[in-house]
Amino acid sequence: MRVFAISDLHTDFRENREALARAPLAGHGDDALIVAGDIADSEAVLRDTLELLASRFREVFFVPGNHELWVRGEERSSVDKFQAVLRICGQAGVRTAPARVGGAWVVPLLAWYHPSFDVRGEGAEDELEGWSDRYFCRWPAEVMDRPDRFFLARNEPHVHGYDAPVITFSHFVPRTELVPRVRWLRFKGLPLVAGTTEIDEQIRRIGARVHVFGHTHIAADREIAGVRYVQNYFRPTADKPFQLVWDDADALSEPARQLFC
Repeated sequence: MRVFAISDLHTDFRENREALARAPLAGHGDDALIVAGDIADSEAVLRDTLELLASRFREVFFVPGNHELWVRGEERSSVDKFQAVLRICGQAGVRTAPARVGGAWVVPLLAWYHPSFDVRGEGAEDELEGWSDRYFCRWPAEVMDRPDRFFLARNEPHVHGYDAPVITFSHFVPRTELVPRVRWLRFKGLPLVAGTTEIDEQIRRIGARVHVFGHTHIAADREIAGVRYVQNYFRPTADKPFQLVWDDADALSEPARQLFC
């Protein structure tokens, strides 16, 4: 079985929605797809996008990103929205819990970010003034101080060894090496809102071979201390939007690192 990856579809933008509709999605009836967060904050758009992908792939896996948890003009909290997103996934036939696909396990890891990820102290706090999560996320009192740990705690029942190779995925970044130094970034506040290294602690305890992530819109495909980290964010102009990250036939031999659709 083959496993493909994509993140940050942002189909609440018409350009992205139309590009996904044009993408050559045929031929994936026996494949799995990992979607590493940020499809849309609109529940209707999220549902439509997930249903489209689920109709073309045998299995689709998803974790919410920050955009899914926005609650603009609503009274409910972002935790309430999170529960609604899980219901939508279930109704669309999209997996949000670990499952075996062919010769490998796919294990979703929920997460959020924390400023401690900025280990070099380079992040520009003043650039977060316009960071939308500050205005569109609403956390209940018991979650407000550390939403990252609220989500990480939900992963714990799934953080153990598995009886086959494991592919984990999260929306947020698990290692500081995967974010460029601030001098190379347009958005200088990124290290403060990129991720948390506690995701990587769970990845290591699971023993994952591959970890897929998203959020930064900075493509990555590199091995660090025995784990391959991949970010393949959606580009509307790409001819081959999905990246193959696992193939039972060759168990991640070099040809499996190519882009396919």
